[in-house]
Amino acid sequence: MSELHPQIAHHSSLVMIDIHCHILPNFDDGAESLAESLAMAEIAAATGIRTIIATPHVDQPDQAGSILESVEALQAAIDERGIELQVLPGAEVFPSPAVPDWLEDGVPIAIGKGYILLDCPLMNVPLGLDQLVFRLQAHGVTPILAHPERVLPIQKRPQLLEELVHAGMLIQLDAMSILGKHGSAAAKTAHVLLRHRWAHFLASDAHSSNHSRPQLARAAHALRSIIGDARVRQLVQENPLRLLKGESIYSDPADYSPPRMWAFLRR
Repeated sequence: MSELHPQIAHHSSLVMIDIHCHILPNFDDGAESLAESLAMAEIAAATGIRTIIATPHVDQPDQAGSILESVEALQAAIDERGIELQVLPGAEVFPSPAVPDWLEDGVPIAIGKGYILLDCPLMNVPLGLDQLVFRLQAHGVTPILAHPERVLPIQKRPQLLEELVHAGMLIQLDAMSILGKHGSAAAKTAHVLLRHRWAHFLASDAHSSNHSRPQLARAAHALRSIIGDARVRQLVQENPLRLLKGESIYSDPADYSPPRMWAFLRR
């Protein structure tokens, strides 16, 4: 195993499952080579991640055909290196109205058993997202919205998510948002979602082994003093494990309250 970056060799006591990572080589804007993928795998394993769901961007059904083959090849290379990490197939799917049809046609875009990770463009909430969520639920699939804390309209009005979260849509936050590496607005919005119990997963959304490396352990550690060990464990271990097993994930979202109300409640 190659030498690890000195800043990552800590906070590895919590065994974690990363449900959102662009670790597949030469697939999207993630890892650019097998060597880069292996470096990401080493970082992940050294910091307590034991399972990664590989989630390359998919906006057309034909893009998903080679995901399983790529995962198998990467897993073989990881095993040959002796890295203690399991990689599973998945996708970060553009929220097209056709997604339920892709699932019916057997396109391999689900994560775990009965879940799907929906991408969310950073500049706008997709039109028809509510209809897509309801159609997926009608097909027995639970939608998870990726990194909404980074989306400009949601940063301005987090309550845009309220109806969908109460209707059963789940939310995944990016570790780098918690660490402030996506800007102060993303960090603030992430904490708003956590306070309202609207967040169900924390994932790395890592794209490389350097500036966008897996930082799930560091973000989990940062959250411990804010939401407590039990909720951190739910975000990075318990809920991801339920996802892999196809079990339902408990959700108890609070009604939206403006920031000054939260300030009052903290006194």
